[in-house]
Amino acid sequence: MKIDLSFDDNTAILVVDGILNSENAHIFQEYLNKVLKSEATILELDLNNCNNISSTGIGKLLLFYKDFLGKGGEIEVTRCSSTVYDLFTMLKLNQLFTVNLA
Repeated sequence: MKIDLSFDDNTAILVVDGILNSENAHIFQEYLNKVLKSEATILELDLNNCNNISSTGIGKLLLFYKDFLGKGGEIEVTRCSSTVYDLFTMLKLNQLFTVNLA
């Protein structure tokens, strides 16, 4: 898995490439913590090249969502693979934040 994080004003752009699983979820968490500590109030999450997310990765995202929402932030999945889109829809995560299919 490869992660790229950049900032544009109050927007954090996080791009995840590869499979997000229990073995590398701690790396994903580190990037989410950087976003949480920043001045960003919007997280644009690009999961277009992320083929799968394990329950551990979903858990990290949900914990981040709770904390980020608490500081007035909002998340948008700008692009995601059809596999991840189906997973997010099945788990009803698309009711918490916007999820766009690539």
